[in-house]
Amino acid sequence: MSDNNTFNLVGDIGATNARFSLVPLNSSNLTNIKKLPCNDFETFQDAISFYLSSFTEAKIQSACFATAGTVHLESFKLANNHWHINKKDVSSVLRNVDLHWVNDFTAQALATTALTADDIIVINPGHKRPESLRLAIGPGTGLGVCGLAMSTGGWVPIMGEGGHVDLPPNSGLQIEVLSQLSKKYGHVSVERVLSGPGIVNLYSILCQLNGEKAQFNLPAEISVAATSNNPDQIAFDTIQLFCSIFGSVAGNAALNMGAIGGVYITSDLVRNFLDLFLKSEFQQSFESKGRLQSYMAEIPVYLSIKENMGLLGTVHVLNHK
Repeated sequence: MSDNNTFNLVGDIGATNARFSLVPLNSSNLTNIKKLPCNDFETFQDAISFYLSSFTEAKIQSACFATAGTVHLESFKLANNHWHINKKDVSSVLRNVDLHWVNDFTAQALATTALTADDIIVINPGHKRPESLRLAIGPGTGLGVCGLAMSTGGWVPIMGEGGHVDLPPNSGLQIEVLSQLSKKYGHVSVERVLSGPGIVNLYSILCQLNGEKAQFNLPAEISVAATSNNPDQIAFDTIQLFCSIFGSVAGNAALNMGAIGGVYITSDLVRNFLDLFLKSEFQQSFESKGRLQSYMAEIPVYLSIKENMGLLGTVHVLNHK
């Protein structure tokens, strides 16, 4: 701990786990990182109190939390777990410190501005334009999409709901996937495919089309089966299809935003099948935009391998407020 025991508190709240860290003042260093299962706590405040109970001498100066949900409201339900957050209640448990809230994927996007060469894998070197508009995109429980524009005051996030745009099929197989998902969901957004649950959707459809009984029920099981020394063929084909669709969707988002500054993939999910991803048709699908193929080929594409991107983004918010 720092000499004066005064810290900023940051948190990244996901569907399954809440990650917390103490950050020394005037620093970006994450210390005392802990991951707590959300289901172990009735409320978000309970999780905060449990985390801080291990640091009884720590004084909290300010805090920032990244979470899915309508964080601009004073009270909101989290997108993918049971917590309902009331900002006043959270402020009260922290004794009314300076408190900030940010969308979880906005935090991920802001964290890309601090990545070094050691933190990324270059998918496509492209033509570097480091201060031009960039795009962060990443499949997880859903699909996060966020632009970043440089201003005189630094990077400004351009947040939207890009995970909920229509799924664009680009082959006969993808048309069949869309047809099957439409029967199940009605409207088919891209995150019905480009997410953990989306991998399960793809796998189930490919099993059905191949007349096979599904052997796996979880995205992690499918990833393991696809990447084993003796891979399950349908699991392997599932991941390949995922990567191809991901490339197409990421390319669409880059076109819409004019993200010539680069595309940054932030996704623990993709890292579960990293070698397959790097050898996949992702980049080919990304560039496959007809007359704008050469435009797409000039866009740098990077994959972040940095841990705790959400926490790093909250630190960025506190250091640039």
